[in-house]
Amino acid sequence: MEKARIFELSTIVFAIVILTVLGVFSDIYLNSINTGAYLSTTAKQDAIPIKVIGMQYAWEFVYPNGTVSIDKLVLKANQTYLLEITSKDVIHAFYIPQLGFKFEAIPGYVYDFYIVVNKPGVYDIWCAEFCGPGHYLMKGTLIVVS
Repeated sequence: MEKARIFELSTIVFAIVILTVLGVFSDIYLNSINTGAYLSTTAKQDAIPIKVIGMQYAWEFVYPNGTVSIDKLVLKANQTYLLEITSKDVIHAFYIPQLGFKFEAIPGYVYDFYIVVNKPGVYDIWCAEFCGPGHYLMKGTLIVVS
């Protein structure tokens, strides 16, 4: 009986240790993504800010010079950008499947995301969060030029 109790307690302690270690590593990794720690200080300082605003059923991009584009984001390859992602109405998810980026656009909250795309091309931008009956229409295009 005593051996079974020791085995049970050691299994619980082992699980707690493993989950704690995984939680700490995940927190460190997610924090580096949120703060742009993977970029050099110079790259972050030189980042060009672009506002990304989700709304039913389109993406609005506002460039630093005030130019507004609907459903079309144009970036220069190998340039650092700061995407300031938010929403006007309901929760959306800014999703670029070919690049593996997916970030929530939440009303009243701005999510800062540093992005550098090295390969020129045309990429899809989707809303990956059901946002209403016209959700399937919410498609944009990312054009990366050299």
